[in-house]
Amino acid sequence: MQNKNYYLTYPELEKEISSGKLKPAYYVAADDNFFMNKFCKLLLKKIAGSEDSKENYFVKYADELSYEEFIDLCSNFSSLFSSQKIVVIRKCEKFGRKLEDVLVYSYSPDPDTTLILAFNKDYVEEKKLNKTLEFYDFTELPESEYIRWVSGEFNLRGCNIGDEEIDLFISLVPMNFDLAVHEMDKISSYLGDGGIKQVTRDIILKMTGYDTEYTPYDLMSSVVTKDRHRAMEVLDYLLNRGSINEVFLVSLISNYLMDLMAFHRENLQNKKPGEIYRDYKLWGDRIIFVKNHQNYGKNRNYEFAFERILYTDQSLKNSMLDSKVLITSLVQDLMNI
Repeated sequence: MQNKNYYLTYPELEKEISSGKLKPAYYVAADDNFFMNKFCKLLLKKIAGSEDSKENYFVKYADELSYEEFIDLCSNFSSLFSSQKIVVIRKCEKFGRKLEDVLVYSYSPDPDTTLILAFNKDYVEEKKLNKTLEFYDFTELPESEYIRWVSGEFNLRGCNIGDEEIDLFISLVPMNFDLAVHEMDKISSYLGDGGIKQVTRDIILKMTGYDTEYTPYDLMSSVVTKDRHRAMEVLDYLLNRGSINEVFLVSLISNYLMDLMAFHRENLQNKKPGEIYRDYKLWGDRIIFVKNHQNYGKNRNYEFAFERILYTDQSLKNSMLDSKVLITSLVQDLMNI
C-alpha cells in the first residue's frame, strides 16, 4: 500500500503494462465501461497472448458472489493449458462488510491470479480508499489527455477533425467515455464510408442534438444581452426538440457564468485561441463567449446566480418538480441579475 490521495490515469496504466510491469492487483474507479473493457483486453493480450481469449478470464459483480466464492474464483478454475487467471470484480462497494477482507486478500492474491477490483468513484472518495491504495481513474482524463483521446478516437473511425471542432465536441458532450464514443460513432456513420470524412461544426451540432442556431452558446448569449424572446426560443428548442439533458444544460450554464466571473477583467481580445487555452484552459465556444460578453461580467450578482443554479441542479436531481419549468425559471432569473 502507498500513501496516495490522487489517481493515476489510464494512459499511465497503459504505459506500465506495455513496458511489462504487471501488478498482482489493480484498484480502479470506473463508472462506465470504455476504459474497463480496454484495460481487460490489454491484460488479456499481455497474459493470454490475445485480447479475444476468454481462457481463465472471469468477470463478476460483487453483489452476485460471497467472500468465499470470491476466494475460490481466485484460487481455482485454472485451465489445463495455463495457470494464469484474470479475475475482474465490478461494483466492489457491494461487498459491504466483507470488503475489508477482500482488500486484505488483494494485497497478496493467489500468485497465478491478476486481480482487478473496480469501484464507483463516489464510493472511493467517500471512504477515502485512494489515500491508502493506488487507484486508477477511468472516469475522466486531464484536459490535454482528453483532447488527444477525442482526436485519436475520431481518427480511428477514419474522420478528420480540426482543433476548433474538437473543442466544440468537448464542450457539448459530457466526459463520459461510453457516451462520447456513441456520439463519435453517430458522426462517423452520418459521414458514410466514401472519401474524406471531414467533421465540421454543423455536423457536430446536428448529430449531438443541436441546431446550428439553437445551441447552449446562443442561449447564454441571449441571457446576458437580455434578449428574452430569443432566449425563450432557444430554450424551447433545446428542451423540446434538441432533447438536451436538463442537468447537463444547467452545468453548461454554470460553466459559462463561471468563465465570465473569472475572466471579465482579463483582456482576451487580442490573444489567439492557442494562447488562451495554454494560459486559461478555455477553448471553443467558451473563448468566443467570454470575448463577446466580457463587459457583462462587471457588477453582476453572481452569488444570487449560483444560488439559483445550485437550487435548480438539486431540484432536478432530488424533487418531482417539472424539469422544464425549473430550467425556464432559472433562465428568467438569470436575465434579471
